[in-house]
Formats: sequence, structure tokens, C-alpha cells
Amino acid sequence: MIRNILFWMLVFINYVFQIFGQVSQVSYELPAEWFRAGNSSQDYEMGLDYTIFYGKAPSGFIKSRANFSEYGFGILMQEFFPKDYLGKQVRLTCTMKYNNVLGWTGILIQVYSINGMYDDMRNRKITGTSGWKEINSIVNVPEDTTVLAFGILLSGEGTVWLDECSFELMEDAFFPFSIVNPNDGNSGLPTYPTNLSF
Repeated sequence: MIRNILFWMLVFINYVFQIFGQVSQVSYELPAEWFRAGNSSQDYEMGLDYTIFYGKAPSGFIKSRANFSEYGFGILMQEFFPKDYLGKQVRLTCTMKYNNVLGWTGILIQVYSINGMYDDMRNRKITGTSGWKEINSIVNVPEDTTVLAFGILLSGEGTVWLDECSFELMEDAFFPFSIVNPNDGNSGLPTYPTNLSF
């Protein structure tokens, strides 16, 4: 009798598993070379997801906690010294999936220079729910750039997954300002982005 009950319980569990999919397996360890930022980063969970990903596991994710600040935001990001991109125009492309984003989200890229650029997609906010899609941002990287930072930003409620980021050189751009040695002030950062597929 007990064996029959156990058997049918296993059949039922397997049935539910097949219908509703795998239980999400996540790690709250940050991906290598990535770190948390934002004015309310403590209000967001960040880490690696081994069941929801694009291409191959894992992906990076950011998710709002229950008691998040209405006007705060969290960022999962990394930074590097863009040695190969100085004086160029580059396009950052990341593959994103998002669920129930009631605030807004977007990829972020910041160029640290005298005439630096900052784009967090605030003027083209992403909201709602969507499967995997490519999102991109194009910025100029002047010769005096010391740091290039990029990542994913989430403000308000929701969950966002990030995967398969890449940088692509665009058309040549000329910037009349530079520093004597562009390696000064890069704080020992790597000279290229890393772990872009998590």
C-alpha cells in the first residue's frame, strides 16, 4: 500500500515537473569580473542562473527583492581599460530576457573621459516581459578614456537575465583630445572585457 502511494506520488511529481519545467537553479555568487553597483544594490539579488540562459549555461541575472526602494536601482556590471577601442566608436550588444519589469531596465555603458558618454537607456526604457532579444548601445571612446564600464541596470520590480555580451568596432571616429599616456590612471584594470557569456 505504501509503495503504491509512493509510486503515484513520484508519477505526480514527474508530471508537474514536465508541465511547469525545471526548478530554477541559481547561484548568488557574482560572475567572475562582475560586481554590484547602484544606489540601492542591496534591494536586488544578483548572480548566475543555470536553468535560464541563452546559448549555454549560465546567464547573469538581477532580480528585485520584496522590499525594494521605489526610486532606487541596482546594476550588475564590470569595467576595463579599453586599450583597443581608444579613439573609436564601439557598439555593445547583449542578449536579454526579462520578466514582469514594472519599473524599467536597460544595458548600461559609461565612458570615463573628459568628454565621456553615459547611456543607461533611460530615454528608451525596457519594461514588461520578453523572451531573449538583442539590445545594443553605441558610444564614442575618446583617446583619453581610462575606464569603460558596462552592465545591466534594473530599477523597480522585475527580473532580468543577461547573456552573450560583445563589443564591435564601428566606423572610425576622430577625437582631438588625448592624454600623454592613456595607460595612466587605469588602476590596473584588464585591457579587454571578460566573461561575457558568464
